[in-house]
Amino acid sequence: MFKDEVKPKVELTSLFSTPVVRTNIGRNFTKKEMECIANIPISYIGFPCQSKDYQLFNTFVEELKDIKTFCEQELKRYLEDIEGVDTDIANLKITASWLNKLKPQDFHALHNHKNSHLSGVFYISCLPNDNIQFTKNDVRTLEFPKKKVTPFNSTGVTVNINEGDLLLFPSWVPHQVEKNETDDVERLSLSFDTWPTYLPS
Repeated sequence: MFKDEVKPKVELTSLFSTPVVRTNIGRNFTKKEMECIANIPISYIGFPCQSKDYQLFNTFVEELKDIKTFCEQELKRYLEDIEGVDTDIANLKITASWLNKLKPQDFHALHNHKNSHLSGVFYISCLPNDNIQFTKNDVRTLEFPKKKVTPFNSTGVTVNINEGDLLLFPSWVPHQVEKNETDDVERLSLSFDTWPTYLPS
């Protein structure tokens, strides 16, 4: 290689990124909202740490009305800004909504959401330095020893979260929550799934 050799120009194209949107409700929770959430029964059979009721927005229409409206507004914004959808023709309906309560030593194993387009997690009470972890859902035939981590060889992304945050993401993306390592703090979040709705032309 000669000293005066000009390095070839390299152009990088990032293919098909996966958008995860985080926003915040920007207010404290009301007494009515917190009393409602505190009294929602949790099941410890089947998928543990989740409410028995998977239709919370329908069951507690008045108590959770403002939270549901906020989630619906942000779903519409995601469709318009991220996916470029004409929301005068198509939108998303929340089809399921449930509470997650992680007590000390509880965790959520890696999973995704079937029969849903976008999923959301709304954070009510967080742990210190709380986060959610997303895992890349691809199949590679080869894996080389890594000298450094880049956005293109990383197998996962950690997103930090705070109380009042809403995360929206494609439902097929695998995600998990690590074990609650605190002694006495509960982690509360409200999750939901969606399905497209179409307006008559």
